[in-house]
Amino acid sequence: MGKNRNPRRIQAVDHAFEILGLLRDHDGMTVSEIANAVGLTPGTVHTHLTTMQAHGVVQKTDGKYQLGTYMIPFGENVRSNSRLFRAGKTEVDDLAAETGESVHLVVETLGREVLLYEEFGQNAVGEGLYLRNKGSPGRNLHCSAAGKAILAHMDEKKRETILDGYDFTPQTPNTITDEDALRDELQQIREENIARNDEEQIEGVRAVGCPIRHSDEVLGAISLSAPTRRFEGERFAQTIPEVVAKTANIIEVEFQTQ
Repeated sequence: MGKNRNPRRIQAVDHAFEILGLLRDHDGMTVSEIANAVGLTPGTVHTHLTTMQAHGVVQKTDGKYQLGTYMIPFGENVRSNSRLFRAGKTEVDDLAAETGESVHLVVETLGREVLLYEEFGQNAVGEGLYLRNKGSPGRNLHCSAAGKAILAHMDEKKRETILDGYDFTPQTPNTITDEDALRDELQQIREENIARNDEEQIEGVRAVGCPIRHSDEVLGAISLSAPTRRFEGERFAQTIPEVVAKTANIIEVEFQTQ
């Protein structure tokens, strides 16, 4: 997103990040495979890889390139320096322990949902799936409770920019694929301050999300997900939404002390 919005760019850096993105999404790639994917010559790709390998962000094993372990400190540094993470970590842990379910703290970046932190309670399901997706690129905002909570409460101009040419690729049969339907739901979310995901991202899983705000700015959102059999009726309609909203409010207060 945003590749053509600012003409003052360094093409080599763009290519480097495109290569890093490919390595993030694949379990090892050869120089030829990368070259075919990005439209560069093998020699140019090899130069990029050699440079990044010297900095530890790329590593080579059995003739294939992967992200290097030196990438780990970068991500950990970003998270540990996040005011929202510092304000929300304990509350996410407590909510997961209290409910026994999966709790997620997310932010929006480049119009996508990015996981900042999550914790799994003793009854949580799908932990393996969530962990596999942890290193994946940001997901669409419209099919998760947290994502919809953020999208509904963000600055209107920014929301319109994101929705311009938005990708409504369905994740399940329940995923919203119509812009008008999404706009109607976003309006309802603004009125209720609660977003719901009814098997829209993963079949068999529902979620409730609430925005986290500061000075009229949406910082991110918190969501709780659980199997449909444990998340229905009054529990899905009101009980858990009230708990999630209370946790979001506590994080907002804690954020001011960071």
